[in-house]
Amino acid sequence: MSTGRTVVAARDGVALAEPTQADLDLVNAGSDGPYDPDEDPRPGLYLPPVHRLLVVDAETGEPLGKVNWLPVTYGRTLSCHAWNIGIGLVAAARGRGVGTLAQRLLVEHLFATTELDRVEADTDVDNLAEQRALEKAGLRREGVLRGAQLRGGVRRDMVKYGVLREDFQ
Repeated sequence: MSTGRTVVAARDGVALAEPTQADLDLVNAGSDGPYDPDEDPRPGLYLPPVHRLLVVDAETGEPLGKVNWLPVTYGRTLSCHAWNIGIGLVAAARGRGVGTLAQRLLVEHLFATTELDRVEADTDVDNLAEQRALEKAGLRREGVLRGAQLRGGVRRDMVKYGVLREDFQ
């Protein structure tokens, strides 16, 4: 891949690379966002930093989507923190295993480069493709979060997935 991007992880034709704003704009324009929550002009109570990487075709450098992660907390100490990951693929990249591999690469990267021992993800109860991708990426279904997201003016249930560092070793 000779696009000048810094590759963070790659395997089996998929790479995670440092994005530019132009990369993110291109991916956002190419995604139909079927599971995006409703916009809300009110600020959240806690706005953690969101980290992003570009998902690219490792051979051509073509942007296929993006992955992101942000810290979540279950207590005041670092041992009680986890990473919550997400993915958005352009429509043309779906159904080819790209999401599974990108999320697996991200989990491996987070365990290799950070101290946190838990990675989790949430997806809409109707997003069966993402549920399969998360399971194939090594995350376990942990439960349902009732009414956790607003989409189309309706409260939607989300499925919680998680993996511990010890599960990955």
